[in-house]
Amino acid sequence: MNKLLAAFAVVLSGAAIWLAAGGETFERVDAGGHPVRILREGRGGPTVVFEAGAGGSLESWVRIQPEVARFTSTIAYDRAGNGLSPRGRAAREGRQIARELHQALLSAHASPPYLLVGHSLGGPFIRVFAGMYPDEVAGMILVDPTQEELIAWSKARNTNSVAPEKHRWYDEVDCAPETFAQAHESMVPPGIPVALICGMGPRTIPEFVPQEVREDLRHDHDVLYPAKLKFHREWLEKIPDGQLIVTENSGHGIPYEEPELVIKTIRAMVEQIRAGVARAATGKPN
Repeated sequence: MNKLLAAFAVVLSGAAIWLAAGGETFERVDAGGHPVRILREGRGGPTVVFEAGAGGSLESWVRIQPEVARFTSTIAYDRAGNGLSPRGRAAREGRQIARELHQALLSAHASPPYLLVGHSLGGPFIRVFAGMYPDEVAGMILVDPTQEELIAWSKARNTNSVAPEKHRWYDEVDCAPETFAQAHESMVPPGIPVALICGMGPRTIPEFVPQEVREDLRHDHDVLYPAKLKFHREWLEKIPDGQLIVTENSGHGIPYEEPELVIKTIRAMVEQIRAGVARAATGKPN
């Protein structure tokens, strides 16, 4: 994520927490020895479970969850150490986060299978969850996910970087290399629908954006985004019937910039899952 979008996400998440705190009823559930904050809305199945990007709170989905809750059950949550959830006791790598989410869903009495929706680093997180609990996953939607191949490609191009490697066990970004390796090893459950939304825009940079950030944005559009799309395509080619959705209207911050696209994609997959359940109940072939 470039500097502008990183700052944008932080500001929006903070503002959303302040705005939502007075009007929503949050719960605290056990995630395996420590509590996490969740927001549960809607009814019906499948339950849509939202996984925010790096450092994000459940308010990352403030423009999406209420609309999705109009047609199915939803759960958004703060991972340990994010939002208003206290820090956990174990390293913030993908398998630990998947175990904690699994326990939180059990504690919340949320019935599987789940439709997992993950943004940015949340993409690798839900891939790890699906690999660990394949029978509990009905579908996956990856919203401009961080792709491990893109990270490796970017590091190989930036060999002049002298920034020291950090590895704070409580920081999910520092633990991201382990998460990427785990996601790479994780199998997508067979037979489930998978959609990936790739942000390739917007092309117009607002005038108020500082020159340094404008240069970062141009680099993203000219170099990083084409590589991102390439690696997304290659990953989806390995998944039968995997759907790639490319948008020029938003960049990495799709949940903030183009929430209606995410809502539309979720609705279509919920209907697909329900149709599959109905066919199975009647014994009709696909």
